Amino acid sequence: MSTTPPSPGRPTRPEVPPRQRLRAFSAWLALLTAGSLGLIGCTALDHRGTTGPTSMPSAGASHAPVQSAPLVTSSPLETVQSSELSPVYFLGENGRNIFLYREFRQAEDMGDPITTAVSAMTRLKPRDPDYFNPWSPAAKVGASIMNGSVITLDISSDAFKANVDEGIAERAVQQLVYTATAAAANAGLTTADNPLEVVVLVDGHTGYMAFRHVRLGAPMSRDYTLAAPVWIIDPQEGDTAADQVRVLGRGVAFESQLSWQIYRLKSPKDTGAGELAESGTVPISAPMGQAGEFEFTQQLDPGSYRLYVYHEDMSGRTQERQNPDSKVFTIR
Repeated sequence: MSTTPPSPGRPTRPEVPPRQRLRAFSAWLALLTAGSLGLIGCTALDHRGTTGPTSMPSAGASHAPVQSAPLVTSSPLETVQSSELSPVYFLGENGRNIFLYREFRQAEDMGDPITTAVSAMTRLKPRDPDYFNPWSPAAKVGASIMNGSVITLDISSDAFKANVDEGIAERAVQQLVYTATAAAANAGLTTADNPLEVVVLVDGHTGYMAFRHVRLGAPMSRDYTLAAPVWIIDPQEGDTAADQVRVLGRGVAFESQLSWQIYRLKSPKDTGAGELAESGTVPISAPMGQAGEFEFTQQLDPGSYRLYVYHEDMSGRTQERQNPDSKVFTIR
């Protein structure tokens, strides 16, 4: 693989007045779900015995949030973070939509970081039970990168076995795009401000219909509207720490902060609500409507815990968590 200096990044969007932003929030949700209105969400058993939605959630689902997520205006590439683990994206259901979430995973070395991550993406089950993976194991994966700007992937057709609707198919293809670009950025093969594109071949050819819905072959970039509105990066599901938990993540700024709660569990496998141990808010370093990072630490007694980070419903119509991500972890 070869690299050259990156091309200039895409221009940022101009600031939008607050009232227009608020109107945009509800329009955003309608836009993302328009392609799957009238579809009824269902669950099916995939080839590995794991479960996951095969269609987009119904627009009338009872668990849909009162307040839609803030309008995501960017999804920047990762920076160099880990030479030993591969960034792998999965899908996760959030109210009326399904978003992309990332885990860093141990993966079999396939010769280069992009091939390694993409191959792992087709094979791994997510650690977080709230996520799912519609892909089937690919017998063959190849990757190359040109000028630090265009990634070409060649994947065998056996990776597309799942029977999913168009909405899931589109997100699965974006899962592939996000994973490939994350792997390139994490390995230092490109820079965070470089507008990477991905060309996908299947068995060496263009024009393949991925999951029978999405035609492949043309250059694709990240669809920023599919990035998770709130996403806990650290701790990962099942992590163990000493004395305190360090929480790191990304989220879309609505107001200037996110809310968090930590519940004590009887065991790491406890699926009950648990007992509230700590709660608070954390500032997020981004302008309204854009993704930024958040970080805090919390001292805790030894035991098992479930962490939630989420938006509060600013309308005051509900106390339910909006766009939550959660992780179970242990303090030893």
